[in-house]
Amino acid sequence: MVSAKISIGGFGEWDVFSPPTVYPPREDSIMLCNAVSEFSVVPDGKALEIGCGSGIVTMVLSSLGWEVTACDLNPFAVSATRGNMEKNGIAGSHRVIESGIGEELKIPEGTRIVVWNLPYLDSENDDNGLSEIEKMAWSDRTGGGWGGELLNYLEDQEDPNRLIAILVMKTEPESDSKVEDWERKGWTSRSLSSKRFGDEKIEIVAFWKTGSGNSPSVIEECASTMDEAREIQNGEWTRLLSKRQTDGRGRKKSEWISEEGGVFATWILDSDILKDFSPGIIQTSIGSVVSKALGAEMKWPNDIVNGNGEKMGGVLVETSNDEFNDIRVGVGVNRFGFDRKNVIGCGWEETIGDVDSEEVFHRIDRGISSIFEKTGVLPRPTKESLAISSWISLSKSLSRGLVVRLDGDFARPSGLNGLGELRVTGKEIGSVDVVDLDLIEWFRLRV
Repeated sequence: MVSAKISIGGFGEWDVFSPPTVYPPREDSIMLCNAVSEFSVVPDGKALEIGCGSGIVTMVLSSLGWEVTACDLNPFAVSATRGNMEKNGIAGSHRVIESGIGEELKIPEGTRIVVWNLPYLDSENDDNGLSEIEKMAWSDRTGGGWGGELLNYLEDQEDPNRLIAILVMKTEPESDSKVEDWERKGWTSRSLSSKRFGDEKIEIVAFWKTGSGNSPSVIEECASTMDEAREIQNGEWTRLLSKRQTDGRGRKKSEWISEEGGVFATWILDSDILKDFSPGIIQTSIGSVVSKALGAEMKWPNDIVNGNGEKMGGVLVETSNDEFNDIRVGVGVNRFGFDRKNVIGCGWEETIGDVDSEEVFHRIDRGISSIFEKTGVLPRPTKESLAISSWISLSKSLSRGLVVRLDGDFARPSGLNGLGELRVTGKEIGSVDVVDLDLIEWFRLRV
């Protein structure tokens, strides 16, 4: 039997014993506990933990105010969790049951979050020294993994739209349980934390139905989705998609050529986002999302481009202090290349191929949702993390020798600050944060 004293985030300490065959608290368990300690507790919030092991996650959730139901297929784990809860003076041990996915497990009514440290050991490795009961509890399964089993199980619930799944997953090398399986069925994913253990990367990933399952508003044609979106209200995650746009606009109200077949959409974000993020970092982080969805690149501050620097689309952020008091994010991207009005543009057909506009919209929608959709439970990403992800996307095009000229001095882009401003470094000017694109000129160095 293993006994340990576990301390999480400075807010609690628990004595935990783990009998043989029961998964003891390890680094992945502590990662999960630290992640859930950042959650907002909803009134009368209920949680379900699957595969509770020795019970540390259930005890942390209970200490934070959640009413937790816990289950495990291993009867020794059920006994251990009950015993640890009673030993640490935590109520609710009667809600620890012997059950699991595929065992007619019922999610208690009103459950908001489902938590599972997914088994991720290689199921095909027969030389891991585990007993049969340990293999069942600690090894992933082939054909979609335990993550896929949970996904199918949640999809069959009467109201999956209110559930948030919090999973420990092995994402490198990829396991049978895949993030992409959830996204294909309309779930948003947000990585809450990650850590490397040797060659493996373990992540805490949250999943929820994009827009709580509410569909976007779709119209045949409009002048500008940025203006049209103000007239609709479609729940907390409001977005408008138009099949054609006749008078789209870009930065500083410049004309945006909207070729039919592309994606022309606007999202309305909660105005309180501006308490945490500047319009600049909102714009660059969404540009990063769009460029990833299209297999494209990003040029600061808002252009989506191909490898030759030809423009495929753009991101526009507008705020207002009028009666609407909203933040609108417009995304326009073309499917096909064009040469019109002395303007040459490219399309996503040359990067991701024959993908229809509806699928591209949903990819972008999930990406923006992963950053900015309010769940009532999960913390938002930090502005530092958004600056890093934006810079990674920008670096793809910068690595091919892009430089800028500022005040007559050539300088190299060297980073983004938390406001989404471009930091450039030159011999004469030193390091300067650029606020306005019009202050610089772009050049590509010839090799």
